[in-house]
Amino acid sequence: MYLTKIKFFNSFIIFYTFLFCLIPAAQISGPLITEILITFIALSYLILIILNPKKHKNFFFLTILFFFWIFISLVATFSETKHLSIPPSYAFIRFVLFSYAIIYLIKENRLFLKNFNILLIGTIGIIVFDGYFQFFFEENIIGIKSIRPDRLSSFFGDELVIGTYLFKIYPIILFLFFENREIKWIKISNIFLIILIPILILLSGERAAFILNILFLGLVSLLFFNKKKIIFFITCLILIFGTILFSNKVIYDRYIIQMKNHIIVQDNYETIIMPEHIGLFNSAYDIFNKNKIYGGGIKSFRELCKKNKSKFKKKIRERKLNFCSTHPHNYYLQFLAELGIIGFMFILGTFLYCSYLYFRLLRKKIIFKSLSNVEKKYFVMLCGIITQIWPFSTHGNFFNNWNLSLLFLNFCLFFFLYLEKKAIQI
Repeated sequence: MYLTKIKFFNSFIIFYTFLFCLIPAAQISGPLITEILITFIALSYLILIILNPKKHKNFFFLTILFFFWIFISLVATFSETKHLSIPPSYAFIRFVLFSYAIIYLIKENRLFLKNFNILLIGTIGIIVFDGYFQFFFEENIIGIKSIRPDRLSSFFGDELVIGTYLFKIYPIILFLFFENREIKWIKISNIFLIILIPILILLSGERAAFILNILFLGLVSLLFFNKKKIIFFITCLILIFGTILFSNKVIYDRYIIQMKNHIIVQDNYETIIMPEHIGLFNSAYDIFNKNKIYGGGIKSFRELCKKNKSKFKKKIRERKLNFCSTHPHNYYLQFLAELGIIGFMFILGTFLYCSYLYFRLLRKKIIFKSLSNVEKKYFVMLCGIITQIWPFSTHGNFFNNWNLSLLFLNFCLFFFLYLEKKAIQI
């Protein structure tokens, strides 16, 4: 029996390391294959801890994540939109188990992060090459044309999310650069991706992803560079992005002309800020006012927004603003509408705590002038989490399976590094 358990544990480590490494590639095809991989890994970990409960180690962040799952499941159970809320709420447990599984795999398999880096270089390398190819030749390497002249799609087809995808993968690549920089060819490959990805995000036409990636680079630079290097780094960014922006009419129109129109619209009657989203924001606020403590339940926004009869909606009914969608396009408003104040405290608390950790590490950098390699890796993923849940931005649907899978790729590595940080008492 003991040998059977050992054999299962070894098989789990080898096989599921391979499955995890496939996730970034699977995300290109959409949510289905990614969902299968994550669920398979989560269920296998559940079997593993049933066979040997001692293998299961609990800690702060995942305990909170577990209670979050309990909370959203209870809200869904009593929601008026049970048919929409219950399936994704109950199924959220797979991401909790998935996080435990990945931390276990990294700890047990010394080659995990090296193998993951190798497959990630291959996957992202193809995406980056294909993205640039589509930009210059108006179609990608297999003939897919973007559905808009000011946006890139690459292998994502009708889903214009290559910028979002690369933005959420970018912190992982920078983390892996520090993790595997002793291996020369991996180090060089990572450097190429680190340089090429921010430019491609700009070319993709995804404004939110580009601005958030600039924020990420800014946060990271404060700990890696001294004052002179920061000034040089910022100058280089301005020159590179400015040159691209003002030398290409399509990109200029996307980032300057269209952005101005999307931020503020003025006519003879009134001034409207963020006309594409203000109606959705208002619906989220209206739903929150009716369900302040618990919200309406996950994925209830698409139904409850139809009941918006606020004064604001009546006031500007003459304008064709959109008050309904699948989500309000901001994580924090989504949490307020769908999970109320209690749910809102989970995401706000995560952001504030990560910000606290960031400034604590920044203080250490200022005092001691340098960081260890472990601290740098920890810090990179910390910046990734902060920018991906940045409050002052538009977002996708937090509880969309594809979006959650990208978020949890970052969360899992951050959770692991959080434990490593505690182990060496940073």
